[in-house]
Amino acid sequence: MSKFIRIGKEKVPVSEEIYKEYYRMQRRERYMEKDIKVGRIDVEAETGTAIFIPSKEDSIDRLMDQGADFEDDQMIEDILCDKATLLILQEAMAELNQEEQELINAIYYENQTLREVAKEENISQVAVFKRHKKVLDKLKKLFSKFG
Repeated sequence: MSKFIRIGKEKVPVSEEIYKEYYRMQRRERYMEKDIKVGRIDVEAETGTAIFIPSKEDSIDRLMDQGADFEDDQMIEDILCDKATLLILQEAMAELNQEEQELINAIYYENQTLREVAKEENISQVAVFKRHKKVLDKLKKLFSKFG
């Protein structure tokens, strides 16, 4: 990987896709914080009075100065890490065979218990537990490989 992003004081190697997304999000943040016009002032030609016309958009700084509360304190680094983890997970899931993918989908996406999966597949709960552990170990190795 030839691209790096700075997280705190550390340079982290990333793929081209993550690099572009990171700087797109960083530019968007700068736009929202600094670049958006707060409004404009028009001067009436006849009377010479100035009229403030507020913008349809507003800056985060101005809204916070006015007392707006933004509850989402998630940092851009956290969002980036979550997205990177999701991309790695998708790549790792693609490496699993069909049976392993179905097991992960049943447990984590369909919220089935090991007992329910065992009953559905007509095998023991212990066998499902062992398969589940084996698949998680495989995913852990794939995470190391991709991430």
